[in-house]
Amino acid sequence: MDVGVLTVVVAALVALMLRRVVILRRDWHTARGFATGFLVVCVVILMTASAFEVKHQWVQARAAALVAHASGVRGADAECQRFTPELIDLSATSGFVFSDSQNVAHLRRTVCNDLFTWLLSNKRAPTDGQVRAVHITVHEAMHVRGEFNEARAECFAMQADADAARFLGATRAQATALAQRYYRDVYPRMPAEYVSGECAADRALDLTPGDGQFP
Repeated sequence: MDVGVLTVVVAALVALMLRRVVILRRDWHTARGFATGFLVVCVVILMTASAFEVKHQWVQARAAALVAHASGVRGADAECQRFTPELIDLSATSGFVFSDSQNVAHLRRTVCNDLFTWLLSNKRAPTDGQVRAVHITVHEAMHVRGEFNEARAECFAMQADADAARFLGATRAQATALAQRYYRDVYPRMPAEYVSGECAADRALDLTPGDGQFP
């Protein structure tokens, strides 16, 4: 579990709400009007903040599990970008892995949001963003595994996409369709450094769920 600004806010709200409860019980006859109103406001804010925090922690945990599964690296982790850092992040990258902390895949907030909506969906008709979110997470897992050549990481990731989708709850048909859609619709538009001529020309590329062993 990572601790962010929202985590601190939730903890502060819990403490404030508990204090209001104590005051309400102690001074019921003299302060019940203000204390009750303030408590209601705290509860509403706490529920809203908690919902966002739980969402963040849950999707980050699923992304971490996928990175560990796809990379085969014990202790591999994922970190979803929080709201505040996103406001000042002007980069175009959707994810990255530092060479000096190779076991952590850092994912853009939009990627984690799309992954979250896909995880909660029936997975029958994923959006372009959801297809990309699954693939980007797997692509970063290839970097965690040690492959830092973008074209090779992209090719390996495409072959792992279906297995990843299955790992996250998709049916075999849904997983295969997701992998094929990325290869057909997204891969040809990727920057040159992400495209391998050999991978692009290999129409026999296996994009079906396998045994989790990738090239």
